[in-house]
Amino acid sequence: MNVPTSIDSIYLNKRGSQNTGNWAYYRFTSLGKQGDMISVCQVEWPSFKDIDEIGDTDKAVVSTPGLTGMAHAYPTMISLLKDKWNIDHEQSIIIGFIWVKSILP
Repeated sequence: MNVPTSIDSIYLNKRGSQNTGNWAYYRFTSLGKQGDMISVCQVEWPSFKDIDEIGDTDKAVVSTPGLTGMAHAYPTMISLLKDKWNIDHEQSIIIGFIWVKSILP
């Protein structure tokens, strides 16, 4: 039986603009068996493909360093969204989930 190894939560933040070119789409990904680590990344619309450019720290995937646990990882990622990408998570709306299934039996 294939079970999800991670779940991507996809968010939209309109950044206070009606111009779709200013909107930000991003994902939170829960990693690990108990969701100990999380990863955050801006994604493209409508493919939800990661915007991950090596060498550009403003457009790179960010993961929590080590097994910090959700109690510490989540607030860290919220701060990162605000400080790095000017995204206020509280003003974002969740638009869907993507389940990444394990290829192992």
